[in-house]
Amino acid sequence: MCGACGGSPAEDWASPVLGSRPARAAAAAVLAAASPRGTAVRAVPGGWTVRRPTGAAVVVGTLSGLLTAAAPDPDADAGLPPAPGAQPPPPDRRRPVTLVHGDGDGAVDTRDTGWPDRLPPSGPPLLLAAPEEPTAVLDRLLSDPLRRWLRVAGLVGRVFGPAVPARLPGVPGAVAADRVPALAALLALRLAGRSPHERTRTAVDVDGTTVVLEALGRRVLSFAAAAAPAAAAPAAGW
Repeated sequence: MCGACGGSPAEDWASPVLGSRPARAAAAAVLAAASPRGTAVRAVPGGWTVRRPTGAAVVVGTLSGLLTAAAPDPDADAGLPPAPGAQPPPPDRRRPVTLVHGDGDGAVDTRDTGWPDRLPPSGPPLLLAAPEEPTAVLDRLLSDPLRRWLRVAGLVGRVFGPAVPARLPGVPGAVAADRVPALAALLALRLAGRSPHERTRTAVDVDGTTVVLEALGRRVLSFAAAAAPAAAAPAAGW
């Protein structure tokens, strides 16, 4: 969205690490390298432009939109160019939600059309029961406004694929912090090749901080630094 249009800028799961022009340029380079010959991807204020081989051009404001517009090969090799000043995403402090395909004791029943109004931003972990249309409920949780304060921490049910996630292929185990924007683009690229019910969990060491992407198919559940483990209590007598 341009500044003259008003309203809030477009956001998705990768927006926290793509706020600067150098960061968006690094992401553009990754997807341009994987896109069809003749496709030009360029960072602009607030987003990117994509010019296709036909000459048609489109402006997008999110990495998800960029992936759709550029139509890259999910399996293509791509380098990770640096973006000065980049940092890993912070830990995900949103309220955790576990979505169950079926019924659950003490769960919020999503068959009640008013269920989103019963999910306050803060509090203990939530359990949501979705006996009907669990995928539609998941999409609701991953869309505005619920995604801004709730994170999908668990998915229970065969409709959500295997309980044990796999790692995305072709993603390095460690990168420097200035590679994080390019890493986000590479993760998006690899996700584009996943089947709808494939569960993935991909951890990458970023200068000593573990950054984790959790996804179901192309749906990103969370992209954040892993929370530091709680400090052990001091032994008695110390």
